Amino acid sequence: MTTKYIAILITALLLTGCSLKEKIFDSAISDNFIQSEDDAFFQLNGVYSFFPTFGSFKSNLPYQIIDGGDDIAVNNATKRLFNERTISSSNIYFTSAWSSFFNTINNANALMETLGKLAPGILSDSYKDRIMGELYFMRAFSYFYLVRLYGGVPIHMQSVQGNSDFYPARNSVEEVYNFIFDDLKKASEKCIPYSQQPAREFGHATKGAAQAMLSLAYLTHANNLDLKGQSGESKAFYQLAENYADSVIQSNEYSLISNYADLWNVDLEKNAYKEVIFAIQFTRDATAASASSRGSELAYYLQPTTRFNICGNPTDGAGGGTTRLQPWFVQMYKEGEYANDYRSEVSFLTRWSYRGTTRESVAFPEITNSNEIVEQYPYINKYIDPKGLQARNNENDLYIIRLSEVYLIKAEAENELNGPTDGAYAAFNMLRQRARLADGNLRTTPTDLQSGLSKQEFRLAVFNERGLELVGEGHRWFDAIRMRYLDDKRTMEEYRYAEFYPAMAKTAPTYNAATHTWEGGLVQPLNVVSWTPKFLLWPVPSPEIDANPNMTQNTEYGW
Repeated sequence: MTTKYIAILITALLLTGCSLKEKIFDSAISDNFIQSEDDAFFQLNGVYSFFPTFGSFKSNLPYQIIDGGDDIAVNNATKRLFNERTISSSNIYFTSAWSSFFNTINNANALMETLGKLAPGILSDSYKDRIMGELYFMRAFSYFYLVRLYGGVPIHMQSVQGNSDFYPARNSVEEVYNFIFDDLKKASEKCIPYSQQPAREFGHATKGAAQAMLSLAYLTHANNLDLKGQSGESKAFYQLAENYADSVIQSNEYSLISNYADLWNVDLEKNAYKEVIFAIQFTRDATAASASSRGSELAYYLQPTTRFNICGNPTDGAGGGTTRLQPWFVQMYKEGEYANDYRSEVSFLTRWSYRGTTRESVAFPEITNSNEIVEQYPYINKYIDPKGLQARNNENDLYIIRLSEVYLIKAEAENELNGPTDGAYAAFNMLRQRARLADGNLRTTPTDLQSGLSKQEFRLAVFNERGLELVGEGHRWFDAIRMRYLDDKRTMEEYRYAEFYPAMAKTAPTYNAATHTWEGGLVQPLNVVSWTPKFLLWPVPSPEIDANPNMTQNTEYGW
């Protein structure tokens, strides 16, 4: 941005001579950049700009929040390091997410400071307030990811200057959450509603986005208190989670898209924001290529190599096939109360045209005939973009929070407060009702969740519903480490790796063509590792430890 403004000033001088009527700034610093609303908007977009980059949500962060989930089967060497928790804390694929979030925080702080120094009249008070609201949102959003990924982290309330403290200690988890709550509350007061958002601000944070993230942050903090045996303190936070969920629901700013599949139709993506409250927006980027572009990689990595025309890969639009689903996970949503659930048909890829031919590929649990090609592992089918420009330069957005999740937040918070009340069931069943609408042909399944469950059983039902509704959207690991299992002591994550996986046969399913049945186990055996507390938290990147003598490592890693 500095180079751009210097160039503009030089051009102006060359064109107009040395007229004393020209306003010449004495220095090209950020305090002078903003001379209009357009300038402020330009800088605000710059703060958002780290989210869709390679080091953040585009590529490296999904290694942690998608590939790190218990529902994912991977065979790629790098992704296995994340899935099996053997990643080095100095690995560049790991360290960049921390840096990206702190860059966002620093830029948000810098723009806040710039706005505070503006001369009167440059921006209206209302517009300045709106920008401040979005900056509070982005700062809190970044800290919410940081605290869930790494635990306590340093809180920065000013941008880094020459006289800054370059060796900050970590703040406690409690302090970070209090900071997040405060920023998101400010954002909810200053940001405008979605319905009032100008077209050029599409994708920016809104009042609804701040309230939705507040509800999830309060819920997560309450979960953490329960896990530490502080249930007496958690109730107030569950109530706040429910209150803010109600604020989003009752605002009538958002509604569930009637056809679940339309959420993932890239040609209808803008319409999806009737339900999508906040997302990381990607675009087919003609100005940069592949990893350096602002396009999405999801369609490439989550689709098989034997399926063509699903992304911008110059090799016939084929997928990369490195992120797949565990067979047990897909089976769970193909039977019982989830049998014939439309969301499974939309979200899971188990049958597709083989390399653009008339033959088909099938994956577990599909039954084949003699003309089909068998693959063991199913895939996630939410992300497809045949118009993509390169394999890693597609249009698909990553949805951070949707209205459907807000309903589940309300259901979960109400259950933790008062048990499975009618209100908890009603919120939960909003998703089942939408699922039955399917593609316009009304179904009888999935049925509404029936009353009579205990608090623990209802909690597990919410966890399972989130697993299907939000698969491939970066929620599974966060849910597994915050929610308690039926025993009220262990996390869902600990249950999965300490009890569920050890009881399973450590083999993948194989297809018996003679009997037309799948045999063997239901898991990618490479990804089954022994339980360790490392599954609940990531290490602080080692460059931060090396550069800062006051930075400590998470005790689970013992380095």
